[in-house]
Amino acid sequence: MKLRFWGVRGSFAMSGREYLRYGGNTTSIELVTDAGKRLLVDLGTGATELAKQLMGSEFGKGQGVLPILLTHTHLDHIQGLPFFTPFFIKGNEIRIMGANPISGLSLESTLQNQLAPHYSPLNGLENLAAGVSIESFTPGATITLPGFEVVTAAVPHGSMWTTAFRIVADGKVVTLLSDVEYPSPDDPLPQALALAQGADLLVHDAMHADHDYELRRGWGHSPARAGVILAERAGAKKLALFHHSPDATDDMIDEVVQRTSARTAVPVIAAAEGSYLEV
Repeated sequence: MKLRFWGVRGSFAMSGREYLRYGGNTTSIELVTDAGKRLLVDLGTGATELAKQLMGSEFGKGQGVLPILLTHTHLDHIQGLPFFTPFFIKGNEIRIMGANPISGLSLESTLQNQLAPHYSPLNGLENLAAGVSIESFTPGATITLPGFEVVTAAVPHGSMWTTAFRIVADGKVVTLLSDVEYPSPDDPLPQALALAQGADLLVHDAMHADHDYELRRGWGHSPARAGVILAERAGAKKLALFHHSPDATDDMIDEVVQRTSARTAVPVIAAAEGSYLEV
């Protein structure tokens, strides 16, 4: 299985020379099996860069099939939806799957709102040329997709919950916990431990540097050490710090990785937009 980070930033996209090495797009992660089956997690602005590449493949011919999992519907995780080019090619089949928001609206209604005429000239999901289905699930469910087995769990994100994923393909495991804050960063919740158990790669929220966390406690995001503690207790083989603060420059992220690596034997990297990684 291969993985590529197309967007690694939280809250809002950034640009400028201080953000070139890790990237400034908001969250989007692509996973590809050895047989070429593809899965996308989140539709942040990074998804628009993936879309450009997909248009040179079967998606440009209206023959693409793509499942998309959403961790939640905060804007930085769905703001690439109106600009994801495969949606505009007739014949493509795209499934968008996520938990219903706690607002009481359905997932479909929430995404429909983003394409309302107040915000988008698309005027609704029904105007997308591709075959697009919106499917909700209850966190805790296991989802079987072509080439992938996905275990889901709800994790706390401030006043709401997001969905975390354990994704299994080709005998490898990727665990993704974006936008999560445990009651104590030093004591990860049981559902997080279960998802991360023995993972080949753990991708974990690290919005805050450890020394900044107390000023931001309760905002719904983790300090870097929370990912380390989870990786160590779950026996994960590698940790990728993810969902970087828009205030964090490349040099600041380098410092976080350096400090984090010094306190653990688990290999630590910072998620960066770039080439495919072998899991």
